[in-house]
Amino acid sequence: MRICIMYSGSVPCVFLNSLCNWCDVCQYCNSCRPPSLDFCQYLYGIFRIPDDLPPFLDNPLDYLPSLPDCDLVLALNVHPDLLLELPSTLPPSVKAVLVPAEAPHWVQPGLRGQLQTILQEKTIECAFPKPFCSLEYHPSHPFINQVISTLRIGKPVVHLEVKRDSVYRAVCHISAPCGSTWYICEMLKNTSIDHVVETVARAHHAYPCNASMAQDPEIKDSLLHEAGYIVRDAVLTALHTESSSVRPFLAPESMWEYE
Repeated sequence: MRICIMYSGSVPCVFLNSLCNWCDVCQYCNSCRPPSLDFCQYLYGIFRIPDDLPPFLDNPLDYLPSLPDCDLVLALNVHPDLLLELPSTLPPSVKAVLVPAEAPHWVQPGLRGQLQTILQEKTIECAFPKPFCSLEYHPSHPFINQVISTLRIGKPVVHLEVKRDSVYRAVCHISAPCGSTWYICEMLKNTSIDHVVETVARAHHAYPCNASMAQDPEIKDSLLHEAGYIVRDAVLTALHTESSSVRPFLAPESMWEYE
């Protein structure tokens, strides 16, 4: 699997650190991520796009990098004019394009629809997760499904073992691309089932999430909150799967307010 990343700003740092299994984001470390999570060998190119581009570009091709042969292109916070030109510049080897949205301005709905149409006409798989940790398996993109399975990133999937009404073991099968799910699972150990959601919220607050706090008109909430709800639901699903006797528990929305 060969991956090329295009980005502007500093947004890929946390994702790249997670992809290469390098972490310095918290003051607590108990080696929550196994050494096998180092996927640096899949990186075939990292290309930075200038941050200070004007709103409209006369010659977008002047700013697009020449990509090497690769299987997956990941575009993070790329200028909309460049995204529209991207399909025409992709190497023939490209099987899929991932364009996450971690802030409302990253990929507007209209642009997303245009890109999807163009890429589908070229028989290139595509996905536009919003936020990135909402990426999940779908029959329409088998190669992206393979990316999720290989890199173990996307919509979080966890497994919990409960003993004496406390979380005895928490295992991350698929993590949010930023790596936060591993940290959250570590924080869940020895937590009473009555305090699981509170612990998830606190751990998610503590980890540097890439998602924006700005209100998103499409989801009618911030993407930061949406990311928190996604991992909360993953943990609750695991909790209810582990024991049908565990009573449903939903924390008040105030628990998910960010200062």
